[in-house]
Amino acid sequence: MAAMEYAKDRILMGAERKSAVISEKNRKLTAYHEGGHALVALYTDGAHPVHKATVVPRGVALGMVMQLPESDDETSISRRQLLAKLDVAMGGRVAEELIFGEEHVTTGASSDLEQATRLARAMVTRYGMSEKIGQMAISYDDGGASLSSETRAAVESEVKRLLTAAHDRARMLLKTHENELHALAKELIDKETLTGAQIREVLMKNGGRAAAAAS
Repeated sequence: MAAMEYAKDRILMGAERKSAVISEKNRKLTAYHEGGHALVALYTDGAHPVHKATVVPRGVALGMVMQLPESDDETSISRRQLLAKLDVAMGGRVAEELIFGEEHVTTGASSDLEQATRLARAMVTRYGMSEKIGQMAISYDDGGASLSSETRAAVESEVKRLLTAAHDRARMLLKTHENELHALAKELIDKETLTGAQIREVLMKNGGRAAAAAS
């Protein structure tokens, strides 16, 4: 069973970089960053369950939160689920802002922001999920170069609105559950890798209720 779990993690999360030398400062920052992702995922309606969180470097990442869908048969995704993905993507950067201050945020959220921006733009241009743009598909394959300046500006305005709203929701959630964020980050620093069940146990011991109910 342990061998199967190891193989599964290697496939889904990438190989561990055991030789990587990470300073205590960066380990702490990574623990809060990944803790932010995990907390937002656990407390956001529509988010996939948290499978595992780690601060062990894998691939190019210093840490990672892996979420897995409850069902393999996920052929379509609802607006609620897409908004949850945006919120979870913002959780790491927001945790850095809350704990270390906005002047000390790092480049660690770059892939999160890229992923969130692509998703928000798809919601606006492909999925008809913008009230301002309406129920229409807009070709954005060339980065919007073929669109009129007015249409491109409208699209980017809606993308920014979705991202800002996701950031605000993540910030409100993490401020509400800040004690749990501290506890989870500490546990990640101590244990390096936690399963979803272990994360929920940590939160329950520190006042968490909704996250445990999600199990």
